[in-house]
Formats: sequence, C-alpha cells, structure tokens
Amino acid sequence: MSDRKTYPATKKPRKRQALRPEDIDNVGQAILTLAQELWAVKDRQAVTEAVLKARGIDISEDVDTYAPDAELDAKLTADRQALVSKIVMDLTGEYGPLE
Repeated sequence: MSDRKTYPATKKPRKRQALRPEDIDNVGQAILTLAQELWAVKDRQAVTEAVLKARGIDISEDVDTYAPDAELDAKLTADRQALVSKIVMDLTGEYGPLE
C-alpha cells in the first residue's frame, strides 16, 4: 500500500456539488457499471486462483505482493482511466461516439 496522501497537506479537498434529483438515473447506472465491473474481476480472480490451486499452484500470496513492471503498470493505468471515464459518462449522461 502506498504512503502517498490523496491530497497534499497544504491543500483542501475539492468539494463536490450536490446531486440533483434528475441525476438519480445516471447515479444508478454508474453504480450498476461499477458493480458489473467489480463482479467480473472478482469472479475471474477467484476462478483463476481456484484453477491454479487445483493444479498445485497457490498464487494468492504472490498476487498480494506483486509489483508490476512498467509495461503492465501502463496497461493498468490505461484500463483504470477507461473505467473512470465510463463511470463519469454514466454520471453525466454525456457519452462519446460509439466504437
């Protein structure tokens, strides 16, 4: 876990504007998006660890302590940014062009 603080000690966190009642559908969609993404990851991780353990390879501790190299770190960063963008689009209701 990183010792880095979310905000520098000399700065105050940004305050978020309150959600309006008409935003509730967007908030609901964002929560569903997060739940779907989280479950997919948790499901795949549990299955992967179970399959490996059944084959005599227990990777649980290795996964907990693994430090990615620069290439994997860049991929993880890009994937994280894509997920955040999708959630923000769900919250705002502003979607980009279909891919």
